[in-house]
Amino acid sequence: MKNFSRFSILAAVLVVTAGSAGAVDLVTSASVDIIEGITVAQTAALNFGVLVLNNGTVIVAAADGATTDASFLISDATNISQGTFDVTSTVGSDLSVTCTSGTQPTGITLDAFTASWAGAAQGAVPVNATMAAATEEVEVGASITIDRTTASTGTSVSLPYTVSVTFQ
Repeated sequence: MKNFSRFSILAAVLVVTAGSAGAVDLVTSASVDIIEGITVAQTAALNFGVLVLNNGTVIVAAADGATTDASFLISDATNISQGTFDVTSTVGSDLSVTCTSGTQPTGITLDAFTASWAGAAQGAVPVNATMAAATEEVEVGASITIDRTTASTGTSVSLPYTVSVTFQ
């Protein structure tokens, strides 16, 4: 019986092979799930407050907006805050947030970005998370370094940066 079984399979293969001299069409289909994607909206701007023109670095933490200012640059801390963003996507999506600086004014460097998803512990970007709700908050922090020999004073300095949220 065992040999017969092998012979039957071989015979079936031979029949299929022998019949393949002509064309055979197989209609089938592909599968896809379409999701909403990702939207990001800023709800609060990253703000370093008012700093004096001197050499040093100020860090704003992503998780709570707390500052580190070993150089004593902060003159007015009234408006200091981490950046906050609402990220909307499909529950269960694995997402990653990164931040990159744009062109900075002379003598000022914005870098060392950190992020915190939905109140979790902050970490250096990229920070990954799985969406537990349709909309989650991402908080962004960074450091700003001032070089007083090349930076200039002004009423307000724009420090462009990009927050990117992508599927993992």
